[in-house]
Amino acid sequence: MASLLRKDHLKNNLEKACIRRDDVQDLVLLDESDAFLDTNLTLEIDDQDEDAKSLASPAGSVSFEGDFPGTGMVSFDVVSADKIKDGRSSFVKYTILVSSHNKIQKVPGTVEKRYSDFEKLNTCLRKRFPDLMEEVSFPGKLLIGNFKNETIARRSRAFEQYLTHLFSIHRVRFSPEFVAFFYEEDLRDGYAAMERGCYSDAISILEKCLPVQEKLQGDWHPDVIGTLCSLVICYHAIDKIDMALKYADSALSCLKGNRRDKHYLPLLHLDIYFHWMQGKDKAHLEEKLAQLRKDGINTDKDINLKALVLDRFKS
Repeated sequence: MASLLRKDHLKNNLEKACIRRDDVQDLVLLDESDAFLDTNLTLEIDDQDEDAKSLASPAGSVSFEGDFPGTGMVSFDVVSADKIKDGRSSFVKYTILVSSHNKIQKVPGTVEKRYSDFEKLNTCLRKRFPDLMEEVSFPGKLLIGNFKNETIARRSRAFEQYLTHLFSIHRVRFSPEFVAFFYEEDLRDGYAAMERGCYSDAISILEKCLPVQEKLQGDWHPDVIGTLCSLVICYHAIDKIDMALKYADSALSCLKGNRRDKHYLPLLHLDIYFHWMQGKDKAHLEEKLAQLRKDGINTDKDINLKALVLDRFKS
């Protein structure tokens, strides 16, 4: 009995100490393995604006803005936290909205992560960049505690500040670890589905990854171009030519006339074909193709865009 009283006293002191802290990144947080509920619940983080909470893209539109050069600031907002009880284990799943700073989003970028994902990212980055990470605060764990809404809300704010700090460090932002945290596993699943010919499955995965890629890396990044090309391939394969055309136009726009890029020529050929299939004006595209021929570039060589994309992803 005395032992239980001491535990309760210690727990109360820890909770009071946490509540008194001013800086949320200094808040010591709860262990995910603590049991907290018999049912799953969702906590809406209520200080987000309505635009941030709208997570649905308009039907028939590409999951791509096409105007992120990769030089602006990005906001990370935890818009909800799901309390999950899975058998004997319990954890919180955070939904993070990735958006450009001070810009109304046409296309949302969201990822879902739990505490262990953040912890893994932090461990990997501190090994790779010990000097750069020295001033980056990461929310720790409590050995004793429960999953109160107030605590989860504070943890959410701490994670937002943590990701914002990481993004501001150029080498960290473009590191494989940062990429892996946000979308690498999903992207691999998408490419694997495309390779198997499961194009509809690939589309649903890739369209979820693309807005996050674009905002984190900029629309010029080779990984973003690769995902756009993959969506061209998938929509073409299921005969949704209108969507294939939209993504082909987006990819060519991002390449900004870079004829040296190996995706440029097969994309140009496909885009001309899509415009013809849709009865749209293709003269401006044919002019680009004619200019390539005039400059001595062989435009008749058969380049398989799908093989090109898969080879790059596997390398």
